[in-house]
Amino acid sequence: MRLLPASPALRPWVAGYWHSAPAATTGATSQEWVLPDGHAHLALRLDGTPLRRWVDGEADARTIGDAVLAGPHSRAYRKEVVPGTASIGVVFRPGALRALFGIAASELVDCHVALEDVWGREVAVLRDRLQAGSPALRLSLLEARLLARLRPCHGLHPQVAARLGQVEDGARIADIARSAGYSARRFTDLFHEGVGMTPRRYANVRRFARVLPSAATAAAWTDVALDGGYSDQAHLVREFRAHAGMTPGEYRRAAPRALRHVPAPSPAAG
Repeated sequence: MRLLPASPALRPWVAGYWHSAPAATTGATSQEWVLPDGHAHLALRLDGTPLRRWVDGEADARTIGDAVLAGPHSRAYRKEVVPGTASIGVVFRPGALRALFGIAASELVDCHVALEDVWGREVAVLRDRLQAGSPALRLSLLEARLLARLRPCHGLHPQVAARLGQVEDGARIADIARSAGYSARRFTDLFHEGVGMTPRRYANVRRFARVLPSAATAAAWTDVALDGGYSDQAHLVREFRAHAGMTPGEYRRAAPRALRHVPAPSPAAG
């Protein structure tokens, strides 16, 4: 899904916005695996259909709500897909949960919460306004609400923000911490509070997310592994299974229409 850019004032916190129109046809509900990208997300379903997700192999889905804040995920989760649902959403950058919601990312890692639990009654007002507007107006209204919630604070510790790219690139944590003037343990604690994961775990998730386009093609697996920064194909398979709950081959055979959204059997069948 193509992301629309945020305004300059929110660009440090918002990677982009997305909007999905309801499908022309309807059908039965289904399930899909949503693969992690290490970022927090916000989604609002404009017709009131709540998000239902399965947690850690549970047989019954948990109903979250039609306005949902998702923390950064390091592993896949299963959710219900309802045809004909129009939605609008935000992909956040590291530090956004603190700057926009006053929440440490570590509190929401691998979790979803109802947006009402964070923003209270203003969510109902925002939902009503979004339902009446065009896609462009909806995005404008959502961005205005985020701007109004922006807090005058650092979402990330400055030394973490300055070295986020080095962590994503897989540099040694001890070297990064030393250049920041901290011990590896102290830097890891600061990183975990702001990003929600340890540096190593975050780097692994981001590498996994970057390899998905190659994994979805007919490229040779050895090339996918080496081009993606893995030591060999076995390394790719281990990491892929840890984050996606499936092997790269199973992912490719599922032929996902969107890279991070993989059709799944029903919980009873799975």
